Amino acid sequence: MKWIIDRIENNIAVCELENGEMLDVKISALPKGIKEGDVIKLSVDETETNERKERIDKLMNSLFKDE
Repeated sequence: MKWIIDRIENNIAVCELENGEMLDVKISALPKGIKEGDVIKLSVDETETNERKERIDKLMNSLFKDE
């Protein structure tokens, strides 16, 4: 998924989505140094997602193991 930074107003980036819709996003939620005209690509980090799920599963198992 790609977003184009259309403009920046009052610490809000107005982003154009691939389908033409506009989305307001706080500057603090975007990479530092973005400017009008920049293209941002969004993707899922599958490796980190799986590692996080494994950590949570281990924690849940340690908390709720049979007594």
